[in-house]
Amino acid sequence: MLVIGILSVIGNVMVVARRFKEDNSKNEFNKVQNILISNLAVSDLLMAVYLLIIASVNIHYRGRYSEVARVWKNSFLCSFAGAISTLSGECSVFTLMILSIDRAVNITNPFTTKRLNRTKCRIIIGIGWLVWIVLSFLPVLNRLSFVNISYFGENYYGKESVCLALPLTRSRWPGWEYAIGIYIAFNGLGFIVIAVSYLTIFFSVKRVGATITSRKRREEQIRRARKCALIVFTNFCCWFPIVLMGICSETETWRIADEIYVWTASLIIPINSSINPYLYTIFFLHAFKI
Repeated sequence: MLVIGILSVIGNVMVVARRFKEDNSKNEFNKVQNILISNLAVSDLLMAVYLLIIASVNIHYRGRYSEVARVWKNSFLCSFAGAISTLSGECSVFTLMILSIDRAVNITNPFTTKRLNRTKCRIIIGIGWLVWIVLSFLPVLNRLSFVNISYFGENYYGKESVCLALPLTRSRWPGWEYAIGIYIAFNGLGFIVIAVSYLTIFFSVKRVGATITSRKRREEQIRRARKCALIVFTNFCCWFPIVLMGICSETETWRIADEIYVWTASLIIPINSSINPYLYTIFFLHAFKI
């Protein structure tokens, strides 16, 4: 977790710094991409904060966790860690959805006038952040003495030591429907949108490539198609197992072991936040310049 957290911090800080440096681009498409990728980096940075919190607490309580487990899971820091992890993961998925749709529109219809500009992009991203801040921190409000949302119970994020409300068990704890709506329904929808967007790009490139006689241009189109497949594959590897495990758990076709729950929270979810900056900046930066 420390390694992934540190890699995520380094990668995402590099992305934000690079995007600020390139913000003076005269190309409207590039400016929109800078906004989207910068927001993706910021959301992924929050996941790094979550990882560093959990890893630090693990080091602090090592060898005596059984004595303080209840105290830790009932602490505000645990609830805060769970909220920023949820905020990070869902804002990352939301930003990837917008980024995928925007690239699909620009690449498959390069002459269309129906594309994002900076103003529309900032409004959409701003609304997205506002919605997910509210949804992520709403269960935490119960910790305030003057707030009582009985639906979430007293400790929504403190069901497990990693402070996440993943719906991977049949336990009907307070707010389990809320978790299913976020982690299974929304993330499943997000993956479908991303996959359809890049498959659209893939088939469009393939169709255009079939009419291209220039060898150099054909090779360029093939490289683009490969980058699309890589994007779909990495997001699939990170989010689909969680959606699948959640569905299997709800339908009682698979009993999820506690160890898998912890590995999901500490590796599968955060790894996407570490991969994104390197994937989009190093591998993908030169793939779709228009």
